[in-house]
Amino acid sequence: MYLIIVAFTGVAGYLTAGVVGEINAPRFLFLIEFPATAFGLAAYGALTIAVVLGILLISVKVVSDRVDDASPGRPTTTDDETESQRQTE
Repeated sequence: MYLIIVAFTGVAGYLTAGVVGEINAPRFLFLIEFPATAFGLAAYGALTIAVVLGILLISVKVVSDRVDDASPGRPTTTDDETESQRQTE
């Protein structure tokens, strides 16, 4: 899915350069200037989305590995309520 999104943005950047006449040269991370050509915009779009999504996906992976909300074998509140109702009957 990640590669499909990155490829789609590359194609969108390529097509944008073909449709829009005057485009300023984009700067990747405000440092590296890409040419305002079809291939330059395709590379800029794909690289930008790859980095942004990559950082987000890595963040989710790290947090999901370090935080565990569920404890195995521990009853939930609904289980406690059901058990106490059975005892009163």
